[in-house]
Formats: sequence, structure tokens, C-alpha cells
Amino acid sequence: MYLYHIASLIKFVLGIAIMLITYTSINVYEDPIIGIWLGMLWLFIAARGASFYLFLGIQKLFREIPQSRLIKDSYKLSLLFGIFVLINALFLLLWHRTKILWLILLVGFIVLQVTLFSEQTKTTNEFPNI
Repeated sequence: MYLYHIASLIKFVLGIAIMLITYTSINVYEDPIIGIWLGMLWLFIAARGASFYLFLGIQKLFREIPQSRLIKDSYKLSLLFGIFVLINALFLLLWHRTKILWLILLVGFIVLQVTLFSEQTKTTNEFPNI
């Protein structure tokens, strides 16, 4: 289960490295598309890597399930959070972000998380013997 910890830490460090390379090696005034693209990549990778530990800590407080399940769910949640941050950043760059749109996105991602991680009872589909 340490693989998830290592992968998230690598993502966070990679995100910080991309940010440092972007701001030290690229003149964003001469090539703004590359600067924006690398900034969005940095934002997604860093948000995903750091949010894994945030979600893991929150889930340890409120959920009582095995540690391996907590880690897997936190890793999946960090992907959803990274996508949420990326969509919000895109709306900001395109000047289409409003409070209502942000609220709709937030509610949509919360509903998505609840449906993905709610405990479902296992049902078996029994086929009659023919």
C-alpha cells in the first residue's frame, strides 16, 4: 500500500518541478501558450498529489474501513479533485466562471464522489437453471 504514497509524493514533487522549470526557463511573455499549458499541467499534478494526503487524513477521521480501502479511495478522490481544479482553472482562463457555475460543478463532483464511494450491498444475479 506504500505504492500509493510514493506515487502521490512523486506527483507532488513533479508538479513543483514543472512549476520551477516553467517560471525559470520559459519566458511566458514571448510564448504564453506554453506557459499556460505547463501551468495547467503543474496545477493538475500538484493538486492531485497533495490532495491524496488531505483526503486520506479526512477519511481516517470519519470512515471506519480497512486501511487499504482508505488509501485506494483517497487516491481515486485525488483524481476527481484534480479534474475539478483543472475545470475551474479553465473556466477562469476563459472568463466563463461564475458563482452559479462553480456551485453546479461543486455539487456535481460531490454527487459523483458520493455515488462512487457509497457502500453498495452486493446482490447476486441468480439465473434459473434451464
